[in-house]
Amino acid sequence: MMEGRGALKTVLCFGDSNTFGYDPIGMAAGDRARYPFETRWTGTMQRLLGPGWRVVEEGLSGRTTVHDDPFEPGLCGMGALACALGSAQPLDCVIIMLGTNDMKTCFGLPASDIARGVESLVLAVKRFPWAPGCRRPSIVIVSPPHIGEGIRDVVLSSFDMRSVAVSHEVATAYRVIADEQGCAFLDASEICEPSPVDHIHLSPEGHGALARALADVVVSLAGQ
Repeated sequence: MMEGRGALKTVLCFGDSNTFGYDPIGMAAGDRARYPFETRWTGTMQRLLGPGWRVVEEGLSGRTTVHDDPFEPGLCGMGALACALGSAQPLDCVIIMLGTNDMKTCFGLPASDIARGVESLVLAVKRFPWAPGCRRPSIVIVSPPHIGEGIRDVVLSSFDMRSVAVSHEVATAYRVIADEQGCAFLDASEICEPSPVDHIHLSPEGHGALARALADVVVSLAGQ
């Protein structure tokens, strides 16, 4: 029997390495790949929201919106979304923060195509066959933080300066999709920036700032 929709509200956070909590300092030192749960924005948001909420973390390093990585299988977000929705339901809110990995040089995608990938994910959430007793969750589209210009100095990086430029363009395209699909929108680049260690991943301070902003959005949606 499906769990009833009682007082506990559930938020699914569907994203890439910045939802996984990739730790650039720990990785550089070779002693830790991931921030502790309480440091990650998902864990901080859980604390801020309180005991009436359940935050489900579904982050995978390298995950794209709808594209298969030619060098590493299993990273297509569309391929993982249905399982994530089905196992976490009933849901009150789905947060989608993807797109950074679509900016890799191997894809060469413009901001408009990356936004179309996000739109496909939104439509998949809307069309998902929810179990009896589940209503459709609200959806938050998060435009990811910018890629730092220092990426050009990173040896064997999957990103280049074109990727940096596209990272500055996607927020506008994402906002259009959010408006058209009736989703909430947050531009993470206005709230946090990548760590200077690798120019892609958030610092602990960035995770905290993002958590506070998203907690406000989620609470606002719950009151509607």
